[in-house]
Amino acid sequence: MKYWKAYERVVAKFMSEEYDPDEWTVIPNAHLTGYISKRKRQIDVLIDYRFDHKLERRIIVDAKERKRAIDIKEVESFEGMMRDIGAHVGILVSTNGYTKAAQNRAQQTIGLTIIQEDEIEKLNLSDWDYCYNCSNGLVLWDFYFGVEYNKLIYVQASGKCDVCGKFHIWCWSCGEKHVLEAEDTYQCNCKEPWFWVTSIEQEEDGTNMNYLFLVLGNGEYKIIDKKPI
Repeated sequence: MKYWKAYERVVAKFMSEEYDPDEWTVIPNAHLTGYISKRKRQIDVLIDYRFDHKLERRIIVDAKERKRAIDIKEVESFEGMMRDIGAHVGILVSTNGYTKAAQNRAQQTIGLTIIQEDEIEKLNLSDWDYCYNCSNGLVLWDFYFGVEYNKLIYVQASGKCDVCGKFHIWCWSCGEKHVLEAEDTYQCNCKEPWFWVTSIEQEEDGTNMNYLFLVLGNGEYKIIDKKPI
């Protein structure tokens, strides 16, 4: 594994532990079309409101594995990407800190965090499964929710691959794991009274999002997650 890629995965794991999964979704290796540039921008980690589309709550994270301190030019470049994709908050994560000029330039809209290189050695890949769709992606799981049905709680997990981005489902009733396409329907082999649906929806700003829904046997449904495509 490339050293920089391992560092991005460390940062994604750190962010998933920092932000409440009941409210936020953490999306490694996300892509969004810039409002100004009109081209796809790669984002190391996107932190977005899980159940609704609110640009003022969009956070982007840039992981910089460097042998030197981050300087003012990299802060300004990152701020430009924030403006391009409509993020009001950004976080720069570095292995070796920031110059004084970079700290002054960051001000209030950009958070500066240090996660040192030795954290890469501590990355526990057993927390992530290899993607069921592509050969080199890993799945970052969300273990935040259970399904209540007929007064029983069923534990489920969903996740996203950090390379191809596809949703994964993990049923703890039978242990089955499954990958879903962008527009797909799936029911676990244990035949519990619900099924999963993915659907592409366009937000008010024109962003195409892939939503993951859980449809219950009584006709109710829940938004479980979303990611840009």
